[in-house]
Amino acid sequence: MKSYSIKGLLLSMAMLLVSTTISNAQSYEDVVNAFNEATELAKSGQNRQAITSFERIITMADRVGGQAADIKTRAQNQIPQLYFVIARDLYQAERFVQAAEAFGVAAEQATKYGNTRIAQQSRGVIPQLHLMEGNRLFREENFTAAMASYDKAIAARPNYAAAYYQKGLIFRQQDNLEEALNLFDRAIQIGGASNEGEIVTNATNAARNFLLLKGVNTMEARQYNQATELLRQALQYDETSADVNYRLAEVYNKRAMSTEAITHATKALELERGSRTDKAKIYFELGIAHANAGNFAIACENYAQAAIGSFRAAAQHAMEHELKCGTP
Repeated sequence: MKSYSIKGLLLSMAMLLVSTTISNAQSYEDVVNAFNEATELAKSGQNRQAITSFERIITMADRVGGQAADIKTRAQNQIPQLYFVIARDLYQAERFVQAAEAFGVAAEQATKYGNTRIAQQSRGVIPQLHLMEGNRLFREENFTAAMASYDKAIAARPNYAAAYYQKGLIFRQQDNLEEALNLFDRAIQIGGASNEGEIVTNATNAARNFLLLKGVNTMEARQYNQATELLRQALQYDETSADVNYRLAEVYNKRAMSTEAITHATKALELERGSRTDKAKIYFELGIAHANAGNFAIACENYAQAAIGSFRAAAQHAMEHELKCGTP
């Protein structure tokens, strides 16, 4: 009886071993089949379902053990790529907020599974997406929301020249000169350090033009000292601007500072690349400056150059009734 029990036990153990071997073989086949099915899901664009399947395959492979290690690795490699594809599709659909979130998930999954390339690419694109969303909102004049998007872009990339420039444009829209200039200066500084020439040019021009506009408006309000300071500040951003030099000549004439007016009007003429009509206003201011300085013959010459287009009547009046040009 004892002998029979031992034989029975050995037979049972042998059957269990065969059963386990068969079970493991079936489990490995299940892993392979599941991997193939997940791959087909991915090929057909069913990315989220494919991700769920690949995650299940990793669990299955762990249960099978070493025989399925290669399948597990291949499944792990697929997951970050699929998250990246999901994010890319959202970007192409111009759903920038959702795309930024999706790229954040892709970066996390890529880090989890050791895919450094996808992790870096995903993190790198997030600031750009916030910038794009901010630009879209800016065009819609939703400045509060646009500002929030630009702040997110800067949070993701602290030295993001384009985001600082765009924030400066919002403050320009709000007529906040100090904040706008601070942000334009920041964009110029960062852009210069990172060789972003276009941003540097755009920010420089924006600062110059804002100061020019403020200077002209202040001059028209007869606040000549303040207008002078604003225009001189504009010149610091772009000393080659014909418009800024012309406006400085104009405000110096209003302040009866003929020497400074002659200097800037002469510079404006050198820089102006337009037609004689475009130069007429500069010649007119140069005529005023020389007349104020007592250089009447030179003033007459400049008024003669200014006597064209919309400045014709004023220049002729100055020559005929103020300076008596051509009269012995």
